[in-house]
Amino acid sequence: MYVSGKESAAAKFCKENQIAVEPVQSWGDCRHVIGKSRYRVEYAFSNLSQGEREILLAMAELDINDLVSTTFSGEKLHHYTENGQRKIAKAFRKVRLISGMFPKGITEREFTLIDKALN
Repeated sequence: MYVSGKESAAAKFCKENQIAVEPVQSWGDCRHVIGKSRYRVEYAFSNLSQGEREILLAMAELDINDLVSTTFSGEKLHHYTENGQRKIAKAFRKVRLISGMFPKGITEREFTLIDKALN
């Protein structure tokens, strides 16, 4: 419900009551307003489960020098130096490459199907 052709009732209320409204023009802006990163890779990394993050970080072969500070936990992408972030990116590319070698839509059960005639 719009009060005028350009301004919604909510916008008018905020203006009248001097409530700051952040301009939102993208999904990144929406995430930023609710306290999440506006950058999709940083947002996705932060939302990995602990196990998923551990697998990716193990593949990245990081060392202590890849952390910005030894007091950081490594749970956030900004905890890593630029070199560490690049190692994580390369590890992610490996995951994508390996995943792409398998047919789409495979199931866990298919990993148990072994052609006995060939073994």
